[in-house]
Amino acid sequence: MKNKISTLIIILLLLSSCSSEESTSEEDTNESIAVNEFLISEGLGKTSQIFVSNWNQLVSTISEDDQTTNFFSINPDEVKWTSIEKQTLYYEFGNIENPQSVFVINLNINSDDNTVSEVEFFAPTSKDEINSQQSKLFFLIVIALSDDSLDKDDRDNILSNLGLYEELSNPKQLAGSVTKNNVRYILEPLIENNLLFGLNLYTSFVDSANA
Repeated sequence: MKNKISTLIIILLLLSSCSSEESTSEEDTNESIAVNEFLISEGLGKTSQIFVSNWNQLVSTISEDDQTTNFFSINPDEVKWTSIEKQTLYYEFGNIENPQSVFVINLNINSDDNTVSEVEFFAPTSKDEINSQQSKLFFLIVIALSDDSLDKDDRDNILSNLGLYEELSNPKQLAGSVTKNNVRYILEPLIENNLLFGLNLYTSFVDSANA
C-alpha cells in the first residue's frame, strides 16, 4: 500500500514539473532537462485517436512502473461509444467489478470535424489516500491534455482555483469554473444524501469573445 502511494506521489511531482519545449531555456543543465522536461501534446481539439495516443504517451513518460502505467493508460480497443448516435466516447479506469473505484472519461465528439470538443472526467471520492492521489493525477493529465502551453504553476493554479485543495465542511462548495487560454475548466461535486461520492471535471474550448 505504501509503495503505491509513494509511486503516485512521485508521478504527481513529475507531472507538476512537466513543461513544454518552448519554456525550457538554453541555459538549463543537461541534468535538469533530463529530470524536469517532458513534452506534452494537446488532445482537446484533436481526433479521439490522437487524444488517446497523446494521453498514453504522457502517462508512459511520467510513470515509474508498469502497474501504474497500465492503470492510468487508455486501451484504445476498450474505448466505446455511449450510444448509436456516436456523439460521446467513454473509457473506464480501475476495477470494473467495484463501481466505487472506477474512474470514467467521456470524450464529446464534434461531428463536423470528428475532434474532441469537450472532456468530462469522473473521479469517485473516498477517504482513501490512494484514491485522492489518483484523482489528482487524472485531473492533472486532463488539464495537461487540454492545453499543452501550461506550465507547472498554471496547472496547479487551475486545480487550486477550482477549489480542489480547499478544506470544506460543505461538499456543495467544492465547485468552480476557471477559464485560461480559451479553455474552460469546471469542477462539479456529485452529492447524494449530503455525501460527496464523486467529482466531475469538464474541459472545453470557449469562444474568446465569450470567455
